[in-house]
Amino acid sequence: HLESTNASVLHQARPAMTAFAPPPLLRSPHVQTVVSRWAPPPAGDLPAERVLLTCRDGVRLRAAITLATPDAPLVVVIHGWLGDVDSRYVVRMTAALRSQGFSVARLLLRDHGDSADLNRGMFNSARTGEVLDACNALMARREAAGTRSGGIVGFSLGANFALRLACEQTLHPLLQACLAISPVLDPAATVRAIDRGWVAYRLWFVRHWRRALAAKQQAFPHDYADLDGVMRLSTVAAITDHLAHHHLPFKDSRAYYAAYDLRGERLAGLRIPSRIVAALDDPVIPGDGYGQIARPPNLELELWQHGGHCGFVSDWRLGTYVDEAAVGFFGEGLLQTPRG
Repeated sequence: HLESTNASVLHQARPAMTAFAPPPLLRSPHVQTVVSRWAPPPAGDLPAERVLLTCRDGVRLRAAITLATPDAPLVVVIHGWLGDVDSRYVVRMTAALRSQGFSVARLLLRDHGDSADLNRGMFNSARTGEVLDACNALMARREAAGTRSGGIVGFSLGANFALRLACEQTLHPLLQACLAISPVLDPAATVRAIDRGWVAYRLWFVRHWRRALAAKQQAFPHDYADLDGVMRLSTVAAITDHLAHHHLPFKDSRAYYAAYDLRGERLAGLRIPSRIVAALDDPVIPGDGYGQIARPPNLELELWQHGGHCGFVSDWRLGTYVDEAAVGFFGEGLLQTPRG
């Protein structure tokens, strides 16, 4: 079913779309995933204004804004879990968009990067409201300077956030397009894939999550004194179970996963044109999830046979298809938007 779906999607794509066909030695999903994470961004400065955004309940989030021109369309980029605004894939996307006339705001999720001390409450993946407020605030700032259109692009968990935002009635009206790269669809299945798949993924996520939790504990030692025990846990599932029980507003990890699961009718209420770019060989997003999501008319699905997780490395020059896809997608949806 998925192979026929993939063929159908590619067949229906616009003729101008460049097909993603990496050379044979780049087709491994693990090569795609790892190379895209470590491939260097383009040389040259990428000046950015670092801003602090106040959201609901006094939550504060940081962002880095890089302008093309004062009235250029704005694209908000949301990094993946345990990434940040300086992750190489985020910087590459920012450089590609800016080079084609877009302003870019890289949003930092709660407790990511160096932001553990900004908010007492712990990050969880279901906190849609504060991310919605931050994106709205970023768009409002640029609207005041003359910008008349904007969009959102996310990677992995950031793509899950982006698609949820695209369903929100209170999304800023000038945020008019959503691009999701390898979105988390079924959180429980993704956690299983990380824990049971190639051990390097589990080790990476566990190690970086421990660092983030240690930073949270250092910032608020009285609130998170019990995290010492978490540091000895060795799987994503075990850490999630502990945090869901002790620190998150959910009955258990099953309820937590359900809060940001995109399957079923969750995407039926998409309010803006959206596109998913994903790969069937993704080692952490099981491909059968794409047959379990709603497909409203304003959602396009690009499923490729190869690409890994947020990879899509096109050639040995380490260019990525998703940067090209973002420029094309937002060029159609935002640059053509009348101003004034």
